[in-house]
Amino acid sequence: MRTLIIYCSDYKNNTQKVASKFNEEIDCDLINVKDAIDINLENYDLIGFGSGVYMENLSPKLFKLIERLNLTRKNVFVFSTSGIGMKFYNNKLIKALTSKGAINKGSFACKGSFIAKEFSNSKVFDIMGKLAEGHPNDKDFKKAEVFIRKIIDIF
Repeated sequence: MRTLIIYCSDYKNNTQKVASKFNEEIDCDLINVKDAIDINLENYDLIGFGSGVYMENLSPKLFKLIERLNLTRKNVFVFSTSGIGMKFYNNKLIKALTSKGAINKGSFACKGSFIAKEFSNSKVFDIMGKLAEGHPNDKDFKKAEVFIRKIIDIF
């Protein structure tokens, strides 16, 4: 099975690290969204879309890219990294993909480290930043391995 992962990792490369872990597990093609010019999806059985969370949303670059892709009947999955590592951030992109005819096969999220003072002086962000230090870590990578193996096993 041929898999493509398109990711946006503009801040601390947390999402790129997860994409690379997926690649280690299943030997897929990786493309940074900034290099995603002419993509031929015909050769791929599965397409992953990943992003860090920026201002409570996944990257607008991914949303712009999928607007111009033919995703009808394409199997897809979404993954993200954020200060809290919650999958609900993926929902908007999943909805956009399925509205283009894609078939969602799963969603993954984990924490990604960030420097709180770069975003806010709020104590809440400071606490979140401390809790996210060192992420993604080995435990996150193990969860990523399990996730991608389950997606591949579906086929």
